[in-house]
Amino acid sequence: MIQAFAANLIEAFTAPRLSARRIMAVAPGPQDCFLMVVLAFAIQALVGDAWALTFGAGEVPGFTARLAELMLQVLLYVILVAGVHGIGRRFGGTASQPQVAAVVAWHYLVSSLLSPLNVLGMSAVDGEGAGVAFLLVPLSVSVSIWLFASFVAEAHGFRRLGGVILASVGGFAALGFIAMLAFGLFAGAPR
Repeated sequence: MIQAFAANLIEAFTAPRLSARRIMAVAPGPQDCFLMVVLAFAIQALVGDAWALTFGAGEVPGFTARLAELMLQVLLYVILVAGVHGIGRRFGGTASQPQVAAVVAWHYLVSSLLSPLNVLGMSAVDGEGAGVAFLLVPLSVSVSIWLFASFVAEAHGFRRLGGVILASVGGFAALGFIAMLAFGLFAGAPR
């Protein structure tokens, strides 16, 4: 089972459209999709916390903060699934809501494996600017967007990837704006 899972992860990076077809064929239910989102969050949090603890690069958030972050992550997942489904259908896509939920959750899990690149890249930023390792951040983001667009294109039956990449970048920018607003609401709430 672990070997098959590892093979699926490798396939996601080497043949993302095939990987998307495979995950849709499995047809994970809502609980499975939720589990992928939670596992992706756990991987990212563990990588960041391990870096912080090992190199003294900041504090590790407490349980309440992590729970709030997880709730925000799940909320963003729900918004992203609705957006990808609705916008994709508007442009002639054929994916069902469960198919979109599956590929988006799969993307969360697969792209969480890129978090070490982000942590290393962000650690290159200091008071005087960014070091060469910072280039790992745009590399990681580019790979993540390419994977996401590939998964969504396959789910919706789009042949061309360019338009999906442009829509993904715009969608992620909008989602990032929503996340910043939500974070501002959580951070500014009286305790």
